[in-house]
Amino acid sequence: MNLTRTLLFIGNDPMLAYLLNRYAAQSGCEMIFRDNATEPGEIGQLRPTAIIFSSVERLQAGQSLMDTLSTYEIPVLVCASLADEAYAGELGADACLLHPLTYDSFWAALSAVCPL
Repeated sequence: MNLTRTLLFIGNDPMLAYLLNRYAAQSGCEMIFRDNATEPGEIGQLRPTAIIFSSVERLQAGQSLMDTLSTYEIPVLVCASLADEAYAGELGADACLLHPLTYDSFWAALSAVCPL
């Protein structure tokens, strides 16, 4: 049985992707990257531990994916400012990775929504 925890990052921010990849590695997780929201079938194949959207705008653009995620019970995190936190929740995010993002805040948000 494969016990690797996989995080799916959806966005095209290379600096943020680099930072989150480092934080994921520190946490014992593998990161998979996609520029845009992926197809529901791929979500079923990947079975990520969590999905991280790079911004509230990406989360908003990926709303068609949100119904699928609730079927699989996959937590959704989004990188956001404090001002966008409530709106991210309305869009279905389970937690926000607030700017400026530190490893401790990444770990706290991830462990709050995922069985790590």
